[in-house]
Amino acid sequence: MAKSFSEEVVAFIRRDSGDVMTSKVRTLTLRALLDTVGVTLAGGLDPGVRSLGKSLDEVSADRAGVTSPWSGRRHAPNDAALLFGMASHMLDYDDVSMLSICHPSAPVDSALIAAILGGVTQRAISGSQLIAAHAIGTEVMIRLGQVMGGRHYALGFHATGTLGVIGSAAALARLLELDAVVTGHALSIAASMASGLRKNFGSMVKPLHVGLGASNGLRAVRMAMAGVEGDLEAFETGGYLRAFTGGETDRISAPEFVLGQPFVIEEPGFECKRYPCCYMLHKMIEGTLRISRAAGISLKDLEIAEVRMARGATQPLIHPYPKSGLNGKFSGPYAVAAALADGNVGLTSFTDEAVARSPIQARLGDIHLIEEGDPMPPGTDLGRMPVTVILRLKDGRELSDTVTASPGSPEDPMTTGQLREKWSDCLAYASGRRDDARAAAWFEEGMELAAVSTVAPWFEKVFGAVRD
Repeated sequence: MAKSFSEEVVAFIRRDSGDVMTSKVRTLTLRALLDTVGVTLAGGLDPGVRSLGKSLDEVSADRAGVTSPWSGRRHAPNDAALLFGMASHMLDYDDVSMLSICHPSAPVDSALIAAILGGVTQRAISGSQLIAAHAIGTEVMIRLGQVMGGRHYALGFHATGTLGVIGSAAALARLLELDAVVTGHALSIAASMASGLRKNFGSMVKPLHVGLGASNGLRAVRMAMAGVEGDLEAFETGGYLRAFTGGETDRISAPEFVLGQPFVIEEPGFECKRYPCCYMLHKMIEGTLRISRAAGISLKDLEIAEVRMARGATQPLIHPYPKSGLNGKFSGPYAVAAALADGNVGLTSFTDEAVARSPIQARLGDIHLIEEGDPMPPGTDLGRMPVTVILRLKDGRELSDTVTASPGSPEDPMTTGQLREKWSDCLAYASGRRDDARAAAWFEEGMELAAVSTVAPWFEKVFGAVRD
């Protein structure tokens, strides 16, 4: 008898990793993990994360807890996952999978790290166990989103939140080696804890969604381990799929849902962010920078700009006239204007002060985003659609560039050197001082985690560096 959809997910989580993971998957997973740790440490400096930390209860030294890298306060593992999750997405610098329009690594890694440092695992976790949990959790998360298609996102849900809780629960179930029944209950509980609205893009609540996904995934697993039971067919008829697609998708049979053949992180791959903002801005930033550098122009030379994108590609770009740094991360006009004005886009491009600059605010109305073409069918990877930047200059020239390869994607990947540089930038940003030699050493140690018998000391060392 064929497995149901829900049974197929549980079976995949519990499958021998040696049967499903290639060496390339393991290497790519380590790169994703290091990238997530870096952006998490940098994101924790944001006022939103600090405010969240103040709202969380402290635990005494004799109780299981995790020390915040930023405040030094100790929090229960569930609260630590919430804090890490918000920090991981605060800068919008974490990786992306456009197959389901979500950020896969951030919620999964936040939950895993909190569980490991908080003693939830009750044993040492090896590098190979951590890698398998990350790869399996993100795979479940993305393939589930792929099944639901663009309808889920179009309804107004933030897929990283609604899918992240499932991915986190799946990863933790794997890490903790739960049996099939407890794993099924954990996923069912997680399905009822899914949340996140796109309306909150450009506010502190968007990254909070990642924290909620990580924390609720951990809560769901711990509840299931304690005996709380849910419906073992939460992903079957009338369940999660139907609710989160507005009735468009319901139960699907297992043959339509293929996990790990190949893993998404291997094919088509995750997109590692080159710029700290919404991924739908990256091609327009890349195109603008290529034009400006080749022609030697800046914002003062611009008359009007057009950015032509695929139908549906502007859905997350809800702030054409941003008033804050967070707004700016979801603003096409600001991204183009900042690229022209500064000749680069980086961590300092999205402060409140940077966005509020008068010369940039005055030009936002001259930069237009235009969707064209037919609506994309369900499951289309919008990240692979071309983006054309057209700059009409005051001297009458018209310059254009079409970007087809997404920055940071397998077609235009971050090299190991670029990833190391991003890591060093994030650690310098987090600690307030630059020590590239130390950062590089920790990066190399991180890339060797697959061979270590316990990963906790590496995380404790790197997380503790922010407070040194």
